[in-house]
Amino acid sequence: MKKSLKVVFSGFLISFLGALPLGTLNLTAFDISASQGFSSAFWFATAVILVELAVVRLALYGNEKLILTNRLANYLFPLGIVLLLYLALVSFSDAGQLIDSGTKPSLLPHIASPFVLGLLLSALNPLHFPFWMTWTKVLSTKGILERSKRSYASYIIGIGAGSLLGLLIFIFLGKYVFSNYREYSKVTNLLMGLLYLGFSFYLTFLLIKKHLNLKLQ
Repeated sequence: MKKSLKVVFSGFLISFLGALPLGTLNLTAFDISASQGFSSAFWFATAVILVELAVVRLALYGNEKLILTNRLANYLFPLGIVLLLYLALVSFSDAGQLIDSGTKPSLLPHIASPFVLGLLLSALNPLHFPFWMTWTKVLSTKGILERSKRSYASYIIGIGAGSLLGLLIFIFLGKYVFSNYREYSKVTNLLMGLLYLGFSFYLTFLLIKKHLNLKLQ
């Protein structure tokens, strides 16, 4: 029982702390909560967590699957970059229309469902795999995470709870702290656009660096 609790706590702590630094997922949850409400943001968070738990389950297969995850990352990087660039364009377009006319028509089609948006942003995040592969290996090496169904289940439960709590913090901030969303919607659209654009550049840098390293090897 003590071992299971230790595994739950380890998974919880890693995922909770990992959800706190500002990034595309938690700030998108914040923005959805402020603009669309708690329910939409919660569905977004649910989709994000479901994908994350699926990634963790893949990581639990062990380092022998590292080649598979590397191949998958080669596809996720370009797709993730394209999605982030598209979301940046949508945000900048909305901000431009708000500045020009005070209304918010859609020049570009939006991803209307927060759940679908959560699935896409989380699934096309290539950093999920190295993050959880590394932590799974660390916990296994230290003897905290054992190769058993009970240990794996405890690990996944802890990760799900930690990620949910981390995202809920941003959701509640968006819902109750940032109550006058309409007054600041121009600024938030610009900031979200810059966030998506900046992260797309970061993924592009990682992709180029990865290919250069492969060529050098």
